[in-house]
Amino acid sequence: MIIHFAVGKATVRKLFEMKEQLESLNGVSINFGEGGMMIVNIILAFVMFGVALGIKTQTFKDVFTSPRSVIVGILLQWVGLPAVTFAIALALSPVITPMIALGMILVASCPGGNISNFISSLSKGNIELSVSMTAISTAFAPLITPINFFLWGSLYSSVISINSEIPRLVIPFLPMLEQILLLLGVPIVLG
Repeated sequence: MIIHFAVGKATVRKLFEMKEQLESLNGVSINFGEGGMMIVNIILAFVMFGVALGIKTQTFKDVFTSPRSVIVGILLQWVGLPAVTFAIALALSPVITPMIALGMILVASCPGGNISNFISSLSKGNIELSVSMTAISTAFAPLITPINFFLWGSLYSSVISINSEIPRLVIPFLPMLEQILLLLGVPIVLG
């Protein structure tokens, strides 16, 4: 019993040390720059092209003629993932900072990306369903992402009693649409 208590104290101490380390990340800002983002986008386009080579048009039609799997997947992505992330952030709130929690909620509110299509391809999953969900969630991202982030972020702030504003999330629609077409549309059509 005494040994168990000593291990528990060490674990608690390490968790609070982790929180101190995470607090040092609050001021970190990541900026790829114009050239860095172009390289990332080119790599993503090539990955998507590789995925598109294995897609059959008939299976794409099948996904949309019986859309139940797409609807369930989109609902889980738009509601389920942010809700689960919110619950995890609440559970971890004693050991993570509010900025880390809000970052987790922001990532969970974003649409699935091209890498999910690549992983579906590698795992011999339903690539057409994955691509369909990526296309739909990305097309609606300018509307759904800010709503989800504001809803779950505000809820998190009120539950843990943060006395600060939730950062405003602005997604420029036309540049995002352009990227969707370049990173998702063009490689699928070419593939």
